[in-house]
Amino acid sequence: MAFEAFTFSCVYEKTFDPREKDKFNIQCLESFHTNIYIGTKQGTVHHLLLLPTNVHPNSHANRTEERRAKKLSNSTVNQIRLVPIYSHLLVLSNCTVAALNMFSLETNPSFKKIQNVSQFDVLQRDDEVRMVTCSGQKKAVRVLSVGPDRWDVLREMFLVQEPVVLALDGASVCVGTSEQYLLWDVDTGHREDLFQHGHSRQQVLVSAVGGREFLLNGPGGLGLFVTASGVCQRPPLHWPPGVLAARAFPPFALSLQAHELAVYSLLDQQCKQTVRVSGALGLAPAADGAVLFTDRAVYLLCSVPLQEQVLRLMEQERLDEALLLLESEHSQSLDPHGELLRSITHRAGFNHLFQEKFTEATELFIKGELDPRELLHLLPELHFTLPGHFHPKTDQTKTQGLRELWRRDPDLRHRFLGFLTDFLRVTASSARSCGGAEVDCALLWLHVQTADSDSLLQLVESPNNTCKLEKCEPVLTRHSRFFALSLLYQSQGKYQHAIQSWVDLADGLLTDPSCPLTRSDVLELAVSTLSQLEDTNTVWEFAPWTLRNNQETGVHIFTKRPDQVQIPPEQVLALLETYPQAQIKYLEFLVHDMHSKEAGHHTLLALAYVSQSLQSQQDSGTRRKLQELLWESNCYDASTVESQTHSSAHGEGHPFGSDWGPQRGPEPAGPGLP
Repeated sequence: MAFEAFTFSCVYEKTFDPREKDKFNIQCLESFHTNIYIGTKQGTVHHLLLLPTNVHPNSHANRTEERRAKKLSNSTVNQIRLVPIYSHLLVLSNCTVAALNMFSLETNPSFKKIQNVSQFDVLQRDDEVRMVTCSGQKKAVRVLSVGPDRWDVLREMFLVQEPVVLALDGASVCVGTSEQYLLWDVDTGHREDLFQHGHSRQQVLVSAVGGREFLLNGPGGLGLFVTASGVCQRPPLHWPPGVLAARAFPPFALSLQAHELAVYSLLDQQCKQTVRVSGALGLAPAADGAVLFTDRAVYLLCSVPLQEQVLRLMEQERLDEALLLLESEHSQSLDPHGELLRSITHRAGFNHLFQEKFTEATELFIKGELDPRELLHLLPELHFTLPGHFHPKTDQTKTQGLRELWRRDPDLRHRFLGFLTDFLRVTASSARSCGGAEVDCALLWLHVQTADSDSLLQLVESPNNTCKLEKCEPVLTRHSRFFALSLLYQSQGKYQHAIQSWVDLADGLLTDPSCPLTRSDVLELAVSTLSQLEDTNTVWEFAPWTLRNNQETGVHIFTKRPDQVQIPPEQVLALLETYPQAQIKYLEFLVHDMHSKEAGHHTLLALAYVSQSLQSQQDSGTRRKLQELLWESNCYDASTVESQTHSSAHGEGHPFGSDWGPQRGPEPAGPGLP
């Protein structure tokens, strides 16, 4: 069934009887609630009462009851307007406006008739009623206040061109002359010319939209919306030539031609509905839609409830249109908690996804706060990331169809993987509270599948990742991503596993072509991690391996530790006995950086310098360090150092020259010295 914004039904039809003396031809019409007033070319006003649908259920053309009729003159009744607050029925006939009672149709004698009027409009705002009239003969526009028993002229504006139509909204009057449209502010008197229209008199159309906005029949087949400030804030409507009348009923607008009524959306400016009607003459607003009339019939256009419109669009898979309608200000009370909006947003997003419109799908999924696990479920390979209690809401028939397409077209599947990766990246931060672990596990799998090593490493080394090790470890192992696995171990506090992986990578026991580090880089990473650990068991397990590979690098495990995780020096020195280079570096750290006053530390450092100097007679740097230590320190055991030196020389002269010796300044000797 086609979409309907309005239902269309005939509520009154005057059958033709050749025996009737009085002819009947509708010229104008106005309605108020269940009251319909018809003005005829024969100068008569008819009052009809609209009956409920259950009164004549089988006769749609007789849903009205004729209450009264009044013959005013032999001249055509050109216009009717109502002022319900005062029960006035204002009638324009023979260029004269008269006031009748809207129920008795009797003339109100207290009102003086207004002469030389070609068109008029009425607006009630709170308790104030204003009427605006135009005179083609005088080329003038007047604004009058309307009371219970009189009307008074408030302001008048004279024109160069003849006014044809006008409409009043608030303090603004929009006038269509024989050549152009213009705006007039009644309060300030300001006038602004808008644009030339190039229409015949019958095609010059102005109607008030509300909110000080007007709908005009512009040039080039455009329905233009113009605000009281003279600007267009809505896109135009593209309608065919020959428009007889136009009215806005947000979120829709109606345009009437002789044989067709068209319904346009103000949200996307598209024609949503057409109704064939022969001999249409005009439109008038009604309580819940509009009233359309022909020469002898009256049709009621009733607005379909917005919820029904939305559901109908959903049934027809016109989800983008349903979204526009549901997001409009006119439907805010329809979905107070936003559940329907989210549901339609998700469905529209999947529609775009199935059409490979990935950008549009992403925008809708983010707007609708889609649970990302709905997308993970589309790929059977990602089901391992989902908890057993998760049940997708996606149409499984479409899901199966999509999987079959991927099976036949690997490139399509690859493009979907790219979309899914981008979407999960965008939503990862907001998904922490809903499916965060599943999202990170899926991203890890996607990075592995697409060989995006940089993104994979960035994910696993982040301390904020929520990857589940038991789910991700098999993926990384199966694809030989051992370095990424080591970083995942590290980010989740599995330091022993991380360092063991680095050891195996450096020693060639594990091979990972994607690893971006050299062997020395891996060593430095292991040392840096060990230097921060409080777990000394792991330190003692892997420190020898680092020292065997590079003593100067390995000793950083002990020299670059934070103060709160320092290891007792005696334990470190016991380990470093077989690593002389590392031992010297560590002793220098104790003496110079930690400012140790332990005699043993100073003595051991001096002896280490002696031993290293004896092994390389050309090592002037070590001799200089020894001399500086012996000169500056007062904590070493001089006799032990000298004894070691002489015993190493075997009586062949001092290895550092004849002037070697612990040269002292004027300070007294410290501990350990004679």
